[in-house]
Amino acid sequence: MSTLRIQRIEAKAFKAFKHLDFKLDGRNLLAYGANGSGKSSLYWTLYTFLQSAQKEPTDVAKYFDKDRPEHLLNLNVTDAERALAAITVTLQNEDASNCPAFTVSQTQHGTQANPDIRKGCLASDFVTYRILFNFYHFRNSQPIDLWPVFESEILPACNTASVADMLGLWTYLKGADPYGEIQRLSERGLAVKKRYDEFDVLLKKFKTALSEVLATITIEAQRFYDLHFKHADVLPIQFGVVLRNPDSLFDRAAHSFDWPTIGFEVRVGSDTLSRPHTLLNEAKLTQLALSIRFGATFARLDVSPLKLLVLDDLLISLDMGNRMKVVEIILGPTFAGYQKIILTHDSGFFEEFRRSIGDGHADWSFQRFSKPNAETGITLKEDKSAIEKAEDYLNGQSLDEAAINIRKAAEATVARFRTGTVVATEDFVGLTKQLNSAKRKLLEKIPAQLYEQVLKDLPQAIKQHLVPRTDVGLSDVAGITSEQKTEIVRLRLKLNDVVSNTHWQMMENAKVVDQVLETTARVLNPGSHGGETPLYELEVRQALELIHRLERCLS
Repeated sequence: MSTLRIQRIEAKAFKAFKHLDFKLDGRNLLAYGANGSGKSSLYWTLYTFLQSAQKEPTDVAKYFDKDRPEHLLNLNVTDAERALAAITVTLQNEDASNCPAFTVSQTQHGTQANPDIRKGCLASDFVTYRILFNFYHFRNSQPIDLWPVFESEILPACNTASVADMLGLWTYLKGADPYGEIQRLSERGLAVKKRYDEFDVLLKKFKTALSEVLATITIEAQRFYDLHFKHADVLPIQFGVVLRNPDSLFDRAAHSFDWPTIGFEVRVGSDTLSRPHTLLNEAKLTQLALSIRFGATFARLDVSPLKLLVLDDLLISLDMGNRMKVVEIILGPTFAGYQKIILTHDSGFFEEFRRSIGDGHADWSFQRFSKPNAETGITLKEDKSAIEKAEDYLNGQSLDEAAINIRKAAEATVARFRTGTVVATEDFVGLTKQLNSAKRKLLEKIPAQLYEQVLKDLPQAIKQHLVPRTDVGLSDVAGITSEQKTEIVRLRLKLNDVVSNTHWQMMENAKVVDQVLETTARVLNPGSHGGETPLYELEVRQALELIHRLERCLS
């Protein structure tokens, strides 16, 4: 199956966009923007586009009709601009040779029943922090009911062997409304019985399918959790989702119709938590919610040429350490087949995510949402790293600006090595002090590694023969067994590796830090603080190469 990816996104008079025209060229997207900058608008642009393939033309047109309460039109455009409101997405195949464009608007429904986009809708995943928040945002006295989340976020993409469109069936059941409509019927007899019977059959079909879906999601969610989060647990955690009221959805005798209630069941060790939101911390609840949400994705097992993973400020409730665990999952094999759209308002997280991509930068587009202008409104603007900016300035012969950005790159690299994150702290630490601290941290690891990898738990009888004082071979040493001789040989090889490779590399890394310290006084400080000292292109280029080496040795 040929893979499809988004090449271009165009949105006119839709949500916060006046006229967005953005070329993604099949890459993944990492975009930063402050709250209200347009992140969620891009999220809903892509969501509306994919969902349109499953809708009737009238259900799509309402989003572009200013007279309909459901419309998603930009409020700050003219009537003439609003009349042109549309979403156009261009797709490309693996070699970018075929790029069909699909448009949805008040009068166009270019995605209708398109098999690739319809499959893409079922196979893609859209997750925002609000979804996770709604998994556990209940008062202490309230039991958790996940039905509202399932109805709006998960049910639209659910299907089983017996029910191809669960949301459509549920929408019909709600519309049939036996409690409101049938109860009001004045006639009795076969006509009423037939309608009750028809409703009963469809409702039982829906209940069976929903229970099957929940059981499959539970299996996939537990598998996802065990793979990615279980290692940190003191006690084993089992959890799942279940339909709590299958028998009371429709009480024919009482003429009552209740909506489904979905319970969130968690077991820690031997204890069942009836209200997990009152006993577990937010980080653990977020891990469980993520597992259920992604479990719903993997439960579908949809094969599709187009698969999107769109995340809008997904991890704001987690600290940076837990966020980066999820980033590892997103960048790992679990979501390898997805085109990823990652949106965040946290600049520190943006930089950490960019760093985590490593050598895969060519597959990503890094963007920032710009402030709106009168002509185009909100747009996306390429966000270059300090190193990339330094290279641009250097090629343009702006040596001072190049040196400033080289210094910024050095500060971020060393700060990350020292603290594990590039998130700014309240305390300013100068570059020279940070570099000296990084060098000490590198050198401190040398005896620790020698101990951990070679000497720890080593019996004294073996230790004295590990590095012999003479050239006497082990075959001439009395008092040790053949097993001990084998262990000594193994540890000698390990010691040789640690001293010759690991420690040697750390010493080389420390030398790189020394070289950066030297160039700080000559290039980075004059470039950052001005003064009479002139800068020379060769020195700035050498400084740039040094920072590249610094990033490699401190990563």
